[in-house]
Amino acid sequence: MEICAIRPFVDCKKTIEAMIDSKKKRLEEVIAHCRRKGCSHTVAYLENARPDMFTAIEKRLNGRTTSRVERVMRTVNMRANVSKWSEAGVLNVTKIRLAYYYNGFDA
Repeated sequence: MEICAIRPFVDCKKTIEAMIDSKKKRLEEVIAHCRRKGCSHTVAYLENARPDMFTAIEKRLNGRTTSRVERVMRTVNMRANVSKWSEAGVLNVTKIRLAYYYNGFDA
């Protein structure tokens, strides 16, 4: 959630660039962790998602998105913050949603 959560109403270009740099570094740490743990599918998924991960804030889309990953993460992050879902619950819902989007699985 630290990677995909974005503060609303941030309009300062330097602040946005700093936020994106911080999130990209955190994403690299997560990818490295997954690689060390042998999670090759997760590594491939995150590496494929990386180029489009921050498009919404870079292009100042104000809540609109260009990728399914951003849409799912925004929705899950909102529900986790409002409904106070557990991390395990957030992970499970994210897996189901992304499997549905990308593999056609129907849960």
